[in-house]
Amino acid sequence: MTSGKLDVLVATGRVTVEHDNEFRSFRHHTSMLTTLLESTGRFRVRVLEEFRGIGDELLDRFDVVLVMYEGRDDYHSVAEGFGTATEQALLRFVRDKGRGMVWFHGSSVQEPEWGWPEEFDRMRGATLSRETGLRPRPQGEVVVRAREPRHPITASLDAQWAVVNDDVLTGARMDPSAQVLLTVFDDVASYRRAGWPNAHTPVVLPPGGLEALPGMDTEQPLAWVNEWGAGRSFCVTLGHDWDTFRKIPFMTLLVRGVEWAATGQVTLEPPERSGAARWRVWPYYSGDPSRFDRATPAAAAAARH
Repeated sequence: MTSGKLDVLVATGRVTVEHDNEFRSFRHHTSMLTTLLESTGRFRVRVLEEFRGIGDELLDRFDVVLVMYEGRDDYHSVAEGFGTATEQALLRFVRDKGRGMVWFHGSSVQEPEWGWPEEFDRMRGATLSRETGLRPRPQGEVVVRAREPRHPITASLDAQWAVVNDDVLTGARMDPSAQVLLTVFDDVASYRRAGWPNAHTPVVLPPGGLEALPGMDTEQPLAWVNEWGAGRSFCVTLGHDWDTFRKIPFMTLLVRGVEWAATGQVTLEPPERSGAARWRVWPYYSGDPSRFDRATPAAAAAARH
């Protein structure tokens, strides 16, 4: 497209009550995601609050799909997927058409018994399941670290930074093809102090207790990328809390991850915060957020090929 902007579809819908309650917090998420991405001047964003049943005709208008969908009301429920037609369209979107997927926060979790295609795990490059040790860390302040060697998404970012009271999901089982971008040390002492697990976050504890959970007392992945077929996936399990969105490293990680998933390249820099830029309010970027430079669907399709 002549504008150079990438078209992003934020696909949401049924999420847990933690994200869809009297505060409609999932709409705060979609608003923050839209504002952050469009403020860079690199993206145009559309939000779809019911994603089940869509197919190729809609997906072909976009370069990348950001999924914020859980398919259930609470953590004890079996989730419903997107439906066969949409699931297969998404697989074609990435594998055959070379587009991108972003699995944001809780959408990265899809238990095998939920009936989601096994290929989604291979697309993501990871399996997240209670049976393999998936767990939300006790809430509090934790230090997250950029994995070495750096990927272009994390190039020049702080080596480590703090996250406070986010939902830090650990215990992902990584595929050899995936490259981890961000980790946290998952220490058993934090779990013992918190009297973990909470009643609302079911996990499968092995006979050996907390210490026997897969990956305990090791660096655990929180964000990663994976190439699958002709396309790409970027996953980040952080992102529940507003304070996380205010962190410069997280903002940069997110916008670069979306760009990389869409194109395989990274051009975006962190937002400037020195000089006159100190006066800018969040999200600090000063790119053109205009929506009035769209190519027609036919022209957009031609530009991609």
